[in-house]
Amino acid sequence: MLSFFNIPPLWKECLSSAFRTALACTIVAIVTLYGPISITSLITFPAFSYVVVILIIINDATLGDALRGCWLGLYATIQSLGPAMLSLWAIGPNRLSKGTASIAVALAAFVVVLPSAQSTHLIAKRISLGQIVLVYVVAYANGVHIDTFMHPIQLAASTALG
Repeated sequence: MLSFFNIPPLWKECLSSAFRTALACTIVAIVTLYGPISITSLITFPAFSYVVVILIIINDATLGDALRGCWLGLYATIQSLGPAMLSLWAIGPNRLSKGTASIAVALAAFVVVLPSAQSTHLIAKRISLGQIVLVYVVAYANGVHIDTFMHPIQLAASTALG
């Protein structure tokens, strides 16, 4: 007789990883949909929160790996959104054209990827590159309706939720 607990070890490992990922995505969904208005008003990129969850929890993450992923997310946010706030303030979102936005994305991506592989973790680089693309593309698309301070803060809040 085959019981539920006679599952091969590889299947148990895969199922536990899937349950951890589902739990993390459920937490993001609950906070996004039913959280207090003070939090949900800051979460303007909920899809990016799911991307961050998947980036952190992929590869059978343990609790220590998840905590390290949180610190890497903070490092990625400082590395990408700090300079983005300065450049959006200097350029002005109403003066962003296709050319200036693509140059800003290229320069910011170069700064993130330039350090050697030993200095910046791959997860931090992935989160930073996602943030860079979102901050400049949304600023270009919305133009004068973007607040140069709150737009990166809202993206950072979405990253923090992930």
